[in-house]
Amino acid sequence: MQSLQLRAILLGATVIAAPFSVAAQVAVTPVVPDSVPAFQRPNGALLRPGVSAYVLTLAKPTGEVVPLGTQVVSVSEATLGGTPAWLIAESRTGTMITTSDSVWLNRADLAPERWSATNGTAMLGASFTRDSAFGALQGYQGRASFAVPVPANVLLSAGMVQRLLELMPLREGYRSTAMLFTVEGLAPSLVAADISVEGAERVNVGGRATDAWRVTVRAGPMERRYWIARDGARLLRTEQALPDGILSAMLQP
Repeated sequence: MQSLQLRAILLGATVIAAPFSVAAQVAVTPVVPDSVPAFQRPNGALLRPGVSAYVLTLAKPTGEVVPLGTQVVSVSEATLGGTPAWLIAESRTGTMITTSDSVWLNRADLAPERWSATNGTAMLGASFTRDSAFGALQGYQGRASFAVPVPANVLLSAGMVQRLLELMPLREGYRSTAMLFTVEGLAPSLVAADISVEGAERVNVGGRATDAWRVTVRAGPMERRYWIARDGARLLRTEQALPDGILSAMLQP
């Protein structure tokens, strides 16, 4: 099964596969130099309600293109504990295993407050303070709980990554770092990631060419590219090279 580390950079929701354990310890994997600044969470007032759908495909080296379903990411106004929040909800359908992922963020500064996810019968639930996360996992191997520290620049689900990339001050030469909160095996992990603008390109979506920034997110050996429209800051396309082909998501007009 794929890990959240892979999914956070890529397309889907959390994969939970933890056996019984108590108070899981967090592992931190630094992969970027200290001289690169950590990204600052955007102003929450910039986020807007809306729904985006992406067609998922895998282009194999043989030329065959395999459909992998649809990813839908929605942003809506919500309340959590009686206070205003943003809800970024993500689902993936059309595959053998249906996934869903919901992240509640503080309305003002987009700090994470709660996270829930399912992948088939596996489930994750977590609550966040300003510097910690507390949660539980349930998968086919059993159950686990965890309490771990988290930094201010932590990113959770694929939907959160996509929507916050749209709000970053992208420009030629932009570069920052973030920490990806990943879940795989016995415990959650924090994996350092590098975010950089590597150029401007034109992307064809629905027969219309749009100027976009090409943004690359690297975390360890993994790398994924995002094309963000320069007019309106919409995520148009994502792409990653995998051993069995090119995994892509294209915005449905």
